[in-house]
Amino acid sequence: MSATDGAFEVLQEVARHPIPPTAAAASQAGVACSYAPVEVLHAAGLVPVRLRGLGASAPAADAWLPSFSCPIVRSILGAALQGHLASLAAVLIPHTCDSMQELPGIWRALQLSPQLLTFVEPLLVDGERPAAYLRQELISLASALRTRLNRPVSDEALAHSLALYNRMRRAVGALDALRDRMTATQAWSAIAAAWEMAPDKYLPLAEGLAQALRAAAPRPQNGPAVLLAGSLLDEPLIPELIDALGGRVVGDDLCNGTRDVEELATEGTDPWSALATRMLRRPPCPVRHAPASPWAERPSRLATQRGAHGMVHVLVKFCDPHGFEAVPAGQALAKAGRARLVLEIEATNAPEQLRGRLQAFFEMLSAGP
Repeated sequence: MSATDGAFEVLQEVARHPIPPTAAAASQAGVACSYAPVEVLHAAGLVPVRLRGLGASAPAADAWLPSFSCPIVRSILGAALQGHLASLAAVLIPHTCDSMQELPGIWRALQLSPQLLTFVEPLLVDGERPAAYLRQELISLASALRTRLNRPVSDEALAHSLALYNRMRRAVGALDALRDRMTATQAWSAIAAAWEMAPDKYLPLAEGLAQALRAAAPRPQNGPAVLLAGSLLDEPLIPELIDALGGRVVGDDLCNGTRDVEELATEGTDPWSALATRMLRRPPCPVRHAPASPWAERPSRLATQRGAHGMVHVLVKFCDPHGFEAVPAGQALAKAGRARLVLEIEATNAPEQLRGRLQAFFEMLSAGP
C-alpha cells in the first residue's frame, strides 16, 4: 500500500461515518454548521466535530418537527433523541437558517443531552458594526464554556488555535488545488474529513497526502468537468456516481467543502477581533446578507476559474436559503455560458435516480453547444 493509499483509507473511513460514541467523545463538541467558531471550542480544550445530517433517517424526530422540515436538523434532533450524542461534551448550534434556530428551543424543552450552546451571528456581514458585535459574541461564547463546562479560553490559547486552523485551511486548500490527481470520491473524503478530525490528527495525513500528490502525475483529463455547489454533501454518493460515470469534479462551493478555507485569520494581533473579521470575510453562504459579495455570483466565478463545463447544484430538500439563491445562481451560470443540473437530496436518496440524471447531464455536456 502506497502512502497515498494509506492516507485515503483513513480519511475515507472518517468522512463516511458519523461520530461514533467513544470515550474520546467526552472531549468533543458537536457543531452543526461551518459558521460555528471552531477556534474558540478548540482553545477551550475541545475537539470540534461536524454533526452529520444526511444519510440517516430520523423517525424519533417526527413527533417534534413537521414533515417539511430540513432533513439535516431532523437527523441531528433524531440522533439526540436516541442518545447518540449524549457522550459529547457539548453541542454548538449557530443561529443560521430558521430551522437551525428552532432546534435549540426543542432541545431545551426536551432536556436533551449533551449541554447545548448557541451562537448568534450578525446576518449582515458588511461594515464595522457586525465586527464589533461578533467579537463580543465570541467572548460571550468563551464565557459560557468557562461557566457551564469549566473550560476557560485564554487569549494565548485562542491565538494558538487561530494559527492551527489557518494551517488546517491551507492544507484543505492545497488538496483542493490537487483535484486533478484524485477521483471525485477521494477529494470529497480528503476535504470532508477535516470537519471530523482533531487538527493534530488531520494535518499529518492531509499535508503528507498533498506532498505525495504533487509528485504524482495528473489523472487522465477525460470526461466532463463539473463544479459541485450548494449546501453540503454529508455522504459520498454523488461523488461516487460522478466517478462511475466518467466525470471530474474540478472544484466545489460546499458548506463542508472549501467554502470556509479561503479567508485566514490575521495572526499576531487581538485574536478575538481577528477571528470575528475572518468569519465575516469568509465567502458567505445564502444565510448571510452580503451585498458586496452575494453567494449567487460565486459559483459562476468558480466554474469559470476552474474550467468547469457545468455545475452540479446540490439542494437539500426544504432548505429555503439555498433554494432562494438557486434562481440567481442559475441565471449567473447561464450568462457565463455554463449548464447546471439541480439535484435535490434528502436523508435517504435513490442512487439510480441520481445516476440517471447525472448521466443525462454528462451526455449533454459532452455533446457540446
